[in-house]
Amino acid sequence: PKGGRLNLQAAGTFDSFNPFPVRGTPAAGFAAFGGGIAYDTLMDQALDEPGVSHGLIAEAMRYPADFSSVTFRLDPAARFHDGQPITAEDVVWTFQTVTRLSPLYANYYHNVTGAEVTGEREVTFRFNQTGNRELPNIMGDLVVLPRHYWEGTNAQGAKRNIEEPTVEPPLGSGPYRVASFDTGNTITWE
Repeated sequence: PKGGRLNLQAAGTFDSFNPFPVRGTPAAGFAAFGGGIAYDTLMDQALDEPGVSHGLIAEAMRYPADFSSVTFRLDPAARFHDGQPITAEDVVWTFQTVTRLSPLYANYYHNVTGAEVTGEREVTFRFNQTGNRELPNIMGDLVVLPRHYWEGTNAQGAKRNIEEPTVEPPLGSGPYRVASFDTGNTITWE
């Protein structure tokens, strides 16, 4: 049910809402993998069914018999918190950006040789091997970021930089967004 209040604690402190660059200590809720509670991923892993994922941003996925690639078709209803649709271009930009910025992502997706838009709402990831049945599910773990937000400007007119830590609450797509915060101490989510 919606409503009520839930208080959770996390060890440590934070100085950024951006978990992707190496610098900074990201706040709880902005997990590098799985999107935390601020971002959605292409698929959502079922907690009660090992190896099973269900569509979240993607409404469907397909792969060839040799598992050499995976194609995701995005749900036309998938939106960022500002109402903008989540596009295949956002997915490709996110993949290229986070694998460039984060050694963690670069390692996790090291079997991916390319990402490309292959249809109006489709993106295809190609792999450097065949026969690996886990790779399509691994790609479903990809968080999708809003390219238009990160390439835009903040309220003061300064250009945003995804390569730097920031305490500006970012635009997400997940179930929660930052309502208020005290840097290093607390975050109130809504």
